Amino acid sequence: MTPLRWLTDLAGASLDAIGAALAEVPGVLSLNHDTHRIAVTGLQRSGKTVFVTSFVHALLHAADAPVADFPFFPWRGQVRDVTVMDVPGLPPFPYRARLGELLADPPAWPARTTGLTAVRVRIRYAPTSGLARSLFSTATVDLDLIDYPGEWLLDLPMLTQSYEEWSARMEELANAASRSDLARPWREAARDLDPAAPEDPAALQRVGELYLDYIRRCQSERRLHFVQPGRFLNDGPEADPERGPVFFPLPPQRTAKAARSGSNGAALAARYGNYQALVRRFYGQVFGRLRRQVVLVDLLSALQNGHDSFADLALATRSLTDAFEELQNPILRALSLGGVDRLALVATKADHVTADQMNNMVGLLRDMIGEPFVQANARQSGLFAAASVRATTQLLRKYRGETLPFLLGVPEGRVAERAGAAVEVRPGVIPGQIPAAADWPALEFNIRRFAPPRLAIPHERPLPHINLDKILQFLIA
Repeated sequence: MTPLRWLTDLAGASLDAIGAALAEVPGVLSLNHDTHRIAVTGLQRSGKTVFVTSFVHALLHAADAPVADFPFFPWRGQVRDVTVMDVPGLPPFPYRARLGELLADPPAWPARTTGLTAVRVRIRYAPTSGLARSLFSTATVDLDLIDYPGEWLLDLPMLTQSYEEWSARMEELANAASRSDLARPWREAARDLDPAAPEDPAALQRVGELYLDYIRRCQSERRLHFVQPGRFLNDGPEADPERGPVFFPLPPQRTAKAARSGSNGAALAARYGNYQALVRRFYGQVFGRLRRQVVLVDLLSALQNGHDSFADLALATRSLTDAFEELQNPILRALSLGGVDRLALVATKADHVTADQMNNMVGLLRDMIGEPFVQANARQSGLFAAASVRATTQLLRKYRGETLPFLLGVPEGRVAERAGAAVEVRPGVIPGQIPAAADWPALEFNIRRFAPPRLAIPHERPLPHINLDKILQFLIA
């Protein structure tokens, strides 16, 4: 991927967009009131909703729970009260509804959120040191968690691409073996469309629907991740009302005809420009005040789905880290248009492998992101293997003459009370780096989907997890 050229493109941003981003910057906080704004994203099925729900629940109850339930909690012994609140100006994250699904009988994984939502956890505590202790009996910290689809973030590179450049990039991807057959109906229809002809909204809609069908099938059938525009992936009741009319790439040899006013090509270029403005507004709304970011990556499902799915996830993840690397630019930080102080990259569903494989999960994530990024951002980035809600337990069993770790859990869809509902699984060995193409056919994994654990109600302690507290420690240290 070509890195985002933020400096060269900054002059092209509208004054209104820059003003909107600057307007989001908070003022200087008082000595006894601090705020950490933590954005959470990840591609489809990476576990954003479960992460935010479990994180909020842990913050509510960690102060009174056994230390082993949430080892790192900096306000333990000092907390006066903890409150869940909405974040002004942002749609509310449905914390209580999502927690209710996890604690239901039988429990279920929460319904995913499809747009930008936010929740604030306000912790009031007694200061123990420094000037704040001398001046105030209580201090306050707000932890704002911002949940948004990772597919939206994949649109950020579009800000530095013209319609012609974007079309060429999408055509290049459509030629890949994993995509070419899915792309055929859209590409044939696009070739039959005359970009120089007067604008025909019905024809543009017809070809646009074929393009949307193509990118949705890339995601649903081939388990591919790098698809643009991301806001068009949801349809029906979940459709994004802000996304505007559909647009699609034109073959590169025909985009030169897109400039004629009133033509099909000009209409597509204009729609693309309007979508860029939407992405820029999103950037100002979220990144203008962003200081902490969590990116969730479902490595295990991609491994199970094979080489093409994993390679596409690597492309998507590299695109995300390219975007965040550009947000470190010192001039942009001086303008308060960006600045990610901490980036936590998290390999999710760590409870789906045995404990001896978690270091390999982190190594695989590191290899996917690339050593240059890791080295260049060593102070700002952290790599983790985590499970927001632990659905399995580990046990030892004799297997082929060896004592080996196995997982015990209830497969998704089974009822936990039934005899034999829980199964013992040996997930296999997770590679610590990206396998060579020739090695993929020999790889064998047994990655299952497990149901949530059945928990006592009310559950006034952190949900069972792996490493959520370490992620908190990294984000606010």
